[in-house]
Formats: sequence, structure tokens, C-alpha cells
Amino acid sequence: MAWYIYLIIAIGVTLQYYFVFYSPRQDEDWRKLPLLAEYLIQHPECKTDDDENARCYHCESNKVLFQPLTTHADPRYKHICLNCKTILFRSKSII
Repeated sequence: MAWYIYLIIAIGVTLQYYFVFYSPRQDEDWRKLPLLAEYLIQHPECKTDDDENARCYHCESNKVLFQPLTTHADPRYKHICLNCKTILFRSKSII
């Protein structure tokens, strides 16, 4: 009888990971964003001295924040302009 409880817990943990932490819909949207190199090819005027960041093409602000896609442990980041809230490009942290 106890194995039923473990099975239910395992299924619950798996579903939570898939729908909350992995989030297929958000992953799909994240993959549509350009990488930094692709972003700079499209917007060469946005290049900065920082090799891991760029300015916003929309408002030319250099205040760009990187935010994890789901939780703080998520290695997928989206880079967002703090001034106009435009999502600019994606990156992945090195673990």
C-alpha cells in the first residue's frame, strides 16, 4: 500500500517539473528569441564594451537586465530593457 503513495509523489514531482519549472510554452517562446550574436547582427549599433550585453534597439538604453525564464535555478535567461521593457535576446548560463 505504501508504494502507491510513492508513486503518487513521483508523478506529482514529475508533473510539477514539467509544467512549472520546464514550462514548454515558455521554452518555446524563449527559443524564438535571438542569441546575443544574432541580436548584434540585426542591430550592430547596440554593441557595447561588455561582451555579454548590448543596448536596447528600441530606446537605446544600456540598462538591460537578465532574468531567469522560470525560477532562479533555471539556466535559461531572457534579457529585458529596464527602460521600455522590450525583450531583446536570450542566453544560457554556464553551469
